[in-house]
Amino acid sequence: MNRRALFYFVIAGIGLITAWYFNTIAILRGEDFFAAWFGNNADWVVACDLLLTAFAAVPFMIFEAKRIGMKRVYLYILSGFISAIAFVFPLFLAMRELHLAKTAKKNYSTNDKNGVHSVTAQRELAGGQLTNFMFEGRRIDVWTPRDIHPDTPLLIAHDGANFLLDVNETWNHQNWGIPEAIASGRIVAKNGKLPIIVGVYRVDDSQRMAELAPEDILKDRPHMLKNLGAIVKPKNLVYAANDYQDMLALRLVPELAKRYGLKLDPARTAQIGASLGGLAVIYGAARNPEVFGTALGLSSAWALGHQELVDHLVASLPKGIRIYTDVGTEELDASYYTWQFNFVEAMDKAGWKRDINYKVELYPGTGHKESWWGMRVEHPINWWLNS
Repeated sequence: MNRRALFYFVIAGIGLITAWYFNTIAILRGEDFFAAWFGNNADWVVACDLLLTAFAAVPFMIFEAKRIGMKRVYLYILSGFISAIAFVFPLFLAMRELHLAKTAKKNYSTNDKNGVHSVTAQRELAGGQLTNFMFEGRRIDVWTPRDIHPDTPLLIAHDGANFLLDVNETWNHQNWGIPEAIASGRIVAKNGKLPIIVGVYRVDDSQRMAELAPEDILKDRPHMLKNLGAIVKPKNLVYAANDYQDMLALRLVPELAKRYGLKLDPARTAQIGASLGGLAVIYGAARNPEVFGTALGLSSAWALGHQELVDHLVASLPKGIRIYTDVGTEELDASYYTWQFNFVEAMDKAGWKRDINYKVELYPGTGHKESWWGMRVEHPINWWLNS
């Protein structure tokens, strides 16, 4: 049971209970439904609102069921005549979520050893092409430039659900502005070779911390999680960062290289992420430096472990990789940026050369969300491509 399905089931249950309860009372009292629906102008507003919603919902159910292979959609529609659209439509959405999850699991188990499925969608975007496919149960978005060469750089991004999509498609109506930055010429490669950019989704959004928090550091130091506060501190955290990072480095990147004819080189392969993703990129490059030569982190969440986290991450870094990290001063970043200075001090003390093999930036007046990151996303990418 995934959380989206559970949410829709709850709404459907409320819709069923309220419909039957008030319908029963109305019938026992002999009330006139037609007169109540169209008795005055206010009633017309409510009646038209409900009817038009139903007229939109029913075709959507038919079209969507056909698209994803759900059967017997007519049963949902017929049940609407004896219950309520407030029950039927969210019930359909809940069953749709379960069907999609089941289909993804089935596809993963029946495809080749890499779990790579057929391409699900393609479209032109920012002078290149955006392709969606499934890999080990995850959706993968890949933006490819018009020209691809064996030495085309490869950029892997965490939190793919709001990375390459248009703002109208993302869950919070914000994105990183990557296509906009490419289309406007803000992302530039001196050799003319723009990177392939890959957005990696999660199978389960509730597992974000499990996959992005630095596992080897936190597992031995669970007291660090107290820094999160009672509201956001996860319960029964099952660490998955090592498996996640190894999936990226050992299976996804080789699959992408095979698919697009790339000759892999860590100097041309990087990770990018924000907040927890800003820590994950550093952890990922430290864990698999033979694959990822550069880590690009925005608004890195140093507050997760304070100085202890800074020290252990810096100590884990192998020589030869490059690190970019930045931070703002507003919203959540207000509690992050002081630790950014401590990270600089620790890196300098460890012998890293600022602006050469590591770079830090402070963006006063900016905060902790995609709209801020999108305003500066070209800076880490251009540093990686051109320095």
